[in-house]
Amino acid sequence: MSPYRRILLVMTKVQAHAAMHRAMALARASGALLHVLGIHATTEPGLPEPGQQASQPSAAFAHFSAGLKALLDEQAPAGLHTTFEALESSMARNLVPACIARFAPDLVIKGLPASRVPGLNDKSSVDHVLLHTSKVPLLLVPAEARAMPANILVAVDVAKADLAQQALNHALVEAGRQLASPCNGQVHLLSVYDLPLAMLANPDLAAPWAEQVRESLQLPFDELADIHGIPYAQRHFIEGAPLRVIQSLVPTLKIDVVVVGVVQPRRWAKLIGDTTERLVNHAPCSVLTVRPPSAD
Repeated sequence: MSPYRRILLVMTKVQAHAAMHRAMALARASGALLHVLGIHATTEPGLPEPGQQASQPSAAFAHFSAGLKALLDEQAPAGLHTTFEALESSMARNLVPACIARFAPDLVIKGLPASRVPGLNDKSSVDHVLLHTSKVPLLLVPAEARAMPANILVAVDVAKADLAQQALNHALVEAGRQLASPCNGQVHLLSVYDLPLAMLANPDLAAPWAEQVRESLQLPFDELADIHGIPYAQRHFIEGAPLRVIQSLVPTLKIDVVVVGVVQPRRWAKLIGDTTERLVNHAPCSVLTVRPPSAD
């Protein structure tokens, strides 16, 4: 698995967040260039479009930019190759995707705010825009996370047999393995399945059919795990509700990062997959989101 070459860290506050330490540790271990993008949100009208320079930046922005640059100079370890820029905007929806496209990173990292639900529900916020528009893997890091993750849980869906879902499953495992590589981390593979309601209504009578359903779903799960070399001890095929299963496995397996897919059938303004968004809102650890390979 090749290491990261370019990592983008998005910061909106002058604060030594765990996301900053995660980005620096991953960039150093991978030999990657770390580009830090500081975004100062403002409600002032008339700001220039992305790529244009303001003739007179606000005093608040100047303070933000200088403070963030000083913090990065203080925290960056020796030998880390970093670049830095700070931008002021009231239109994160336009600014963030343009910056990601310009830098073309392999990974985007952003710290999760302490109060997560309001930030993600606000469609103009940097967090919401990143989650709904990033075409490259997005790593969202809570404040209490350690610098280098040791255990990574990749959640896949093998119940859907279509080619798009299969491609996403492979992309999720590859993203988890790529993150684990510079960390010398361990990758766990999870698939959560549901039995039909008719079987749940009379489990004794439906037991033989339930076992057939389980076997039919576990076959593609094991095939996926075999392709990517996931050991049997790190495979988890569990019946239940996805969010509850993930939240229960995080402390049991000491998971540092959960890798999940972002399902966006109709442009970025539509809601993404319910499990993914709820997981980020109540993240028990870092969350790495991955878009389907064919997503626009």
